Amino acid sequence: MFCGKCGTKNEDDAEFCRNCGAKLKNSTITTMSTQDDKNRKVGMIAVAIAAVAIIILGIFLFGGRSYKSTVKKFVDAQFDGNAEVIFDLLPKKIIDYALEQEGYDSDDLDELIADANEELQEQMDSLDSYLGEGWEVSYEILDDVNVNGDDLEDIKDGYEDADIKVSAAKNVEIEVTVTAGETESSNTQDISLIKVGRSWYIDVMSMGNLF
Repeated sequence: MFCGKCGTKNEDDAEFCRNCGAKLKNSTITTMSTQDDKNRKVGMIAVAIAAVAIIILGIFLFGGRSYKSTVKKFVDAQFDGNAEVIFDLLPKKIIDYALEQEGYDSDDLDELIADANEELQEQMDSLDSYLGEGWEVSYEILDDVNVNGDDLEDIKDGYEDADIKVSAAKNVEIEVTVTAGETESSNTQDISLIKVGRSWYIDVMSMGNLF
């Protein structure tokens, strides 16, 4: 190291300058301190990368739409008169397959959704006329049962022609409650679901024809 007072070069581990006797700064300590800072920064970067990797892995393993989310969207769409949301809850391949089977093409889909929206809206208008303004709807999941065995295999077989790989199926029973002022009415509804990939969809083949 070099003396900060006279500039004479000294041994790296020297404490005093061999020329003027001035006390030398210990560069080893400074170097070690600098290296520690670098190690800390590298460690922080590694932790950040690991955290991002965990998040990405979590999305990959546990992402997708849960069955409860699918049920909620389906119920809300019915009472909002929104057929487009209901169609979004169906695997796209089954929509394409149904269009082909019924003699439609993809250009007809918007018109079919518009017709379904109109029909749902008419039902909502009837409820408005009967219940009056300000009525509200809520629901509760009463039971959910996994479909297994031969019943699951039948569902899988039913979707094979549409090139849809069903990995699981579930039947969900809900209680829908409509409240209007002090009047309250409840009914149960069964919703059939299938799992394709990481998301749950409405099992349209079990619940009725699409078109």
